[in-house]
Amino acid sequence: MKSNYQAAYGGVVFDSDGRVLLREPTGHYGQYVWTFPKGKGESPEQAALREVLEETGCQARIVAPIPGDFVGDTSVNRYFLMMEMIPGAPFGSPDSETAQVRWATQEEAKDLIGLTPNVKGRARDLAILDAAVSVWIERRAKR
Repeated sequence: MKSNYQAAYGGVVFDSDGRVLLREPTGHYGQYVWTFPKGKGESPEQAALREVLEETGCQARIVAPIPGDFVGDTSVNRYFLMMEMIPGAPFGSPDSETAQVRWATQEEAKDLIGLTPNVKGRARDLAILDAAVSVWIERRAKR
């Protein structure tokens, strides 16, 4: 990890149909239109679960780590593949950092992330999506 970067942890949440949960940051903070929840704090797993709940209102469970370090503007991000804790359950309210959340097919997620004008952030989020989809497909194949 780059020495001047802090580690941040997040989750890519899937539903049973393979859709991905995205969040729209309030005011498109950091020039992100649609992205994944992440943040800093406690252990990696605890931080990722807390950030998913706070930034999306979704209660999720960790299924597997997503391999790779994904460099952002101020942090090196590590993610976990997650599933909804209770499939189809209504979400709580996301915190003020999030304008809205939505489920997207994997193709829709690529298109929505592609709207982000922050070039580095867009590339990072597309790489996260690709890595998460690979882990999701691999885990489904093992069932």
